[in-house]
Amino acid sequence: MNENENVDPVQYAQNQLLPLIDELLKYSGKDGTSDQISYFLNIKNCLTMATNSGDLIEVFFNLPAANFMNFSYSETATLVLDKLLEKSMLLSQSQNAENKNFN
Repeated sequence: MNENENVDPVQYAQNQLLPLIDELLKYSGKDGTSDQISYFLNIKNCLTMATNSGDLIEVFFNLPAANFMNFSYSETATLVLDKLLEKSMLLSQSQNAENKNFN
């Protein structure tokens, strides 16, 4: 994602993040707990129902916290989580860059 691109944050999040969350849910079902599954289902629901960039705030808050929830991740799930966090960080940074232009 390039900072100079004008990106619809909701569309980007739904296109780029939802498939990774679905993949994490698949691994959570195999290796995780019901708390872990509920956590990622909540994030998925927030993304699915988002209609504007403000709706993504909870997602941006909850995704990084997944590292500190004492969930059990397989090696493959850890790679997916890292990719998910990287993509969400890029989106967050692009939104911050756009907001700086208005100040």
